[in-house]
Amino acid sequence: MGNGQVSMDQGLSSGEAAARLRKLGPPPQSASRSLASIVAANVFTLFNAIIAAFFVLDLGLGLYADSIFGLIAVVNSSIGIYQEKRAKETLDEIAVLVAPHARVVRDGEVLELMADEIVPGDLVEVGPGDQLVADGEVVSSRGMTMDESLLTGESDGIGKGEGDRVLSGSFCVSGSGHYLVDAVREESYAGKIAGEAKAFRHPPSPLQEEVNRVIIASTYVMVPLAIVLVLSLKLRSVPLHEAAQTATAGLVTLIPEGLVLLMSVTFAVAAKRLARRGTLVQQMSATESLAAVDTICVDKTGTLTAGELRLTGVEYADGIDPKSGSAALGRFAASAGNRNQTLETIAEEFPGRPGAVRGEVPFSSEWKWSGVSLDGSGGGATYVLGAPDVLAESGALTLPPRLAEKLREETAAGRRVVAFGQTGEALPEDPAANGAPRLNPLALIVLEETLRPDAAATIATMREEEVDLKLISGDAAATVTAVAYAVGVPQDAGVIEGPDLPEDADGLARAAMENTIFCRIKPEQKKALVGALVASGRYVAMIGDGVNDVPALKRARMAVAMGSGTQVTKGVADVVLLEDQFERLPEAVGEGRKIARNIHRLGRLYLTKTVYAATLILLVAVPGFAFPFLPRHLTVAALLTIGIPSFALALMPSEGPLYRGRLLRALAAFAVPAGVSTALASILSFFLVDTVAGGSLAEGRTAATSTLIALGLAFILLLERGPGREHIAIQSNMLGMVMGLGGIYAGILALPFLRDFFDLVLLGPGEWFLVFLAVAIGLAIASAMWKIPQIERLEVSEERVEAEE
Repeated sequence: MGNGQVSMDQGLSSGEAAARLRKLGPPPQSASRSLASIVAANVFTLFNAIIAAFFVLDLGLGLYADSIFGLIAVVNSSIGIYQEKRAKETLDEIAVLVAPHARVVRDGEVLELMADEIVPGDLVEVGPGDQLVADGEVVSSRGMTMDESLLTGESDGIGKGEGDRVLSGSFCVSGSGHYLVDAVREESYAGKIAGEAKAFRHPPSPLQEEVNRVIIASTYVMVPLAIVLVLSLKLRSVPLHEAAQTATAGLVTLIPEGLVLLMSVTFAVAAKRLARRGTLVQQMSATESLAAVDTICVDKTGTLTAGELRLTGVEYADGIDPKSGSAALGRFAASAGNRNQTLETIAEEFPGRPGAVRGEVPFSSEWKWSGVSLDGSGGGATYVLGAPDVLAESGALTLPPRLAEKLREETAAGRRVVAFGQTGEALPEDPAANGAPRLNPLALIVLEETLRPDAAATIATMREEEVDLKLISGDAAATVTAVAYAVGVPQDAGVIEGPDLPEDADGLARAAMENTIFCRIKPEQKKALVGALVASGRYVAMIGDGVNDVPALKRARMAVAMGSGTQVTKGVADVVLLEDQFERLPEAVGEGRKIARNIHRLGRLYLTKTVYAATLILLVAVPGFAFPFLPRHLTVAALLTIGIPSFALALMPSEGPLYRGRLLRALAAFAVPAGVSTALASILSFFLVDTVAGGSLAEGRTAATSTLIALGLAFILLLERGPGREHIAIQSNMLGMVMGLGGIYAGILALPFLRDFFDLVLLGPGEWFLVFLAVAIGLAIASAMWKIPQIERLEVSEERVEAEE
């Protein structure tokens, strides 16, 4: 490939890189959901297949007016495709902001390029948190340590020196270096092993899994009911046309066809809405998964604070000349191989020239210090910068009384303090095992972080949403608690430090549940704490921005990354807060909970329809009962009481309990009384008008249809009421919608051509009295069934907000 011709200082030339990019060809298709998969998910379903079969049957028999249910199914699917396509386009545009990229040396300059723009022979610069987008060979390393857990599952960091291979998909934990690319795209290691895993994945959220169980239950119910209905029609020798109409009306109504469609549409619309607020949902289903979040784990830096450091002062040790001390600080900061935010702040305050480095220990959250050995006159010098409490605990540092008092004073004020020292000993080969060398203290550097102005309000919002906060930080207890109390964490909140955490699983779980503030925590401890919370039944969202957060992000149920975070944190995250605004997460949780409540409302509607269809089929199976509807009657009823309302209800504000788990039981508690009472009232209305009052068959069917629509609209108003929910007021916009839908039905009855098309007739005052009598009886039956202790317990027990695994 001509790699040997690449200059280690200049990299490839722009012309050579362009030629190699042309040779590679166009990049592979985006891994986001394709238009074909969106169409397939909305069209090729079991329920659509059943609807299509009855549609073709009715058309073949010339029952054109009874076939309009097929057209409505087409419209519903088209709406779903359109909404999901628009959401995909919006998310794809925003996803570019967090797409993998790399810093590449070309023509002697460092450029930031997308992964698809990297070519074999490129010289790539690597620093902490960088995720590799191509394979290659290391050509320079300054303590570069790679984590290959995303590829191999092995979480231990692996040191990489000159000549070692590095693989795409791994990420830099500490240190820095350069590598020469020799495999990209599908030819890279990650490209070869990912295969189907790189394609679009749509893992089900908790609510999707519950809705799937509802669909499966409906399917199981449909099969025996279909057999009962067909046998009943055959035994009664019903003519083919009438049998087709009855079977279509009964079985098509059994199908909760719009529930899955509307859930997808709701997810898509919510994801698009969140994206406009700076919250990128990398999986559609994550919008609803947010509803389940009951615990949010955060770090202090970048979450409660703005993430910007300001150097407020340097306290030098006795006998240290400030001029020489500041020169040493500047030289140390300039010479470090990779500079974290602390070193960047020091370098800005104390500019210096880099020295010749003969040894280095990069900073890591595991050991919380960094060191550099520099050549120079008089044998050079070795400097160490790190957390004073950690260095003191290991025996590497003893602060004189004045500096110790300064440390206590500044940490109590919530400021970050790091110690700077010098040693005549060599830096350790394995800092995790051997610790820092013995130091002579030179100075304490005091740094201050600015609290986010919205942090206190965000914490208050979390309390209102009954979401627990777990503040997990590597800083000292005094610093962390000062910040926590300043943003509204209660003074009596539990505080525990990393060294005091129990090692046994039960003890750790208790500590994780009982405490709010966790200090001096190492990355593995953060991962263990998140795992303990998850194991205790919590639905944990973990917010991270640095490479040290990755293990905990992978353990959480919901991984959330800051937009300014490292590439790898954004790569493993379900949600990315593009503008680093912590307050967006509670907003997103609220959005997810609204989605969950709305899907529950829709579930009650669709399951009510299934229950009344099943009840009607069972009643029709009894000799002497006639099916009171034609397919066209149920189509207009479904349109007015299910179809139109469901699209509005999916996006309306909602109140009431948040259900988690046992969704089928919760929906049945509402739908069984509502569905059974609707079926009985419809049959009663048909009987009273057709038989008792001596009306015609058309009048009986019109009465039954009117009763069905009236009860369907009434139950829309009662969706958020019922056992345990009587306190919830009916929303004015919902009342207006129901009145409008009732007006549409009145218009259908009033207009002759629509009345004739749907095979309806005008009813007299006496017949309307019987209709409303049947409606009142239906509501009384539903109310009585809701008060049955077994049903009431089903409903009320679901009001407890509890996570189920």
